[in-house]
Amino acid sequence: MAIPIPGPGPRPGPAGVTLVLPSAAEQRRQADERTTVWVFIWTLFTFKMVTVALIYWASQDYAAASLLAATTWIWFGVPLLAVSGPLIFRYRLLRVRAKRERLRRAEWLLHDGEAPPLH
Repeated sequence: MAIPIPGPGPRPGPAGVTLVLPSAAEQRRQADERTTVWVFIWTLFTFKMVTVALIYWASQDYAAASLLAATTWIWFGVPLLAVSGPLIFRYRLLRVRAKRERLRRAEWLLHDGEAPPLH
């Protein structure tokens, strides 16, 4: 007996709520939009940093350097935001895996280095 696998589209959900799952084309479009936004942000950031470096190189003055530092410090938030998300995710993932391992060992009353029984 073949079990029909529903495709994308409306599905009945809990309590009569209709769930609409995005199609593969819609998911690709959303991924492309995210990629486009990040390329745009990194292009702006790179252009800004190159411009700042050229201005400093052309002036090579303490006053110009202090003015550049005062007006561009906020731009360093862009790479911090971009890098912090994946780093926080990885840190949380490691913590959850360690907790899972501790709980598994506590369930089987294992000491360090012991493997759980295989039945």
